[in-house]
Amino acid sequence: MNKINFSYASNTEHNLAQRLIIKTIERVTGKKKLEKIYQEYSESNNDPRNFWSDILNEMNIKVTNKSTNQLNIQSNGSLIVIANHPFGIIDGLILCALVSNVRNDFKIMTHETLKMLPQLDKYILPVDFSNSRKETLKFNIKTAEKAKAHLEKKGALIIFPSGSVSVAKSLKSEAIDDDWKTFPAKLIHQTKPDILPIYFDGKNGFLFHLFASKLKSSTLKYSSYIHETKKKIGKEIIIYSGKIIEYKDVSHIKDRSELTEYLKNLTYNLKNN
Repeated sequence: MNKINFSYASNTEHNLAQRLIIKTIERVTGKKKLEKIYQEYSESNNDPRNFWSDILNEMNIKVTNKSTNQLNIQSNGSLIVIANHPFGIIDGLILCALVSNVRNDFKIMTHETLKMLPQLDKYILPVDFSNSRKETLKFNIKTAEKAKAHLEKKGALIIFPSGSVSVAKSLKSEAIDDDWKTFPAKLIHQTKPDILPIYFDGKNGFLFHLFASKLKSSTLKYSSYIHETKKKIGKEIIIYSGKIIEYKDVSHIKDRSELTEYLKNLTYNLKNN
C-alpha cells in the first residue's frame, strides 16, 4: 500500500497558513504514532475490504454495544445508518467497520480525510465543508446525487447528519451535535430505506473543546482531530444501537425538519434504553 496521507489540512478548505498550522499541530500531537501503526499494518498484504476492522484492531480499540437492542445490520436492501458525531475520525472508522462486517456495498458521506488510501475511494462520498461558493455547492450536490443513486441501488449509506463534530460548552457538560441537516430526511423520503440509528457515548478532550468552544477557532479545531484519534488507542468506545426503523413507520412525517428532529431525539435517547 502507498504511504498514508493522514491530515485534516485540506487544499480546498484551508489556505497555506492554515494548512501549515494544522499540519504542525498534528505532527507534534499524534500523527507520527498513527503513521507508525499504519506502517506496521501495511507491511502485510491486507484485503482493503477489511481495512476498517483491521485498523481498529491495530489501534486496540474495543467497540461495545451497551444497548438492550442487539446491533442489527441487514445484509441487503437499502439502509441509512445515522449517528451523532462526538469524536471525529474514530466515529467514521467504527461505523464503517460495523457495516463492513456484514456487507460490502456501503458508502460513507464524510470529510475527505477518510480518503487516506486509493483503495478506500469506493467507500467514500466526500463532502466539502469549506464555504458556500458555487464550486463547493456544485461539488456537494454531485455527492448528494451519488448518495441517492447508491440507495436506489439498494446499498447502505452512513451519514453523520450534523456534518460536524460535537462540541461541549464545558468540560463537564455533554457534547451535543449542532443542528442536524435535513438532507438525510430528504434522502429517506426519496429512496424509502430502512434506518439504523446509533449513539456514540463520549466526547473529545480538553484540547479539542478549548479550540472549538472557548477559542472558537475552526483551524485549531481541525488541528486537534489527529490528537483526539491518537488518544483513543487502547480505549473502549461505547455505542448504543437502535432498532431498525422501516420507512413505513416514518413515512407519515412529511416535513423534513420534523423528521430530522424526530431522528435526532431518538438517537440521543438510545442511551436511556
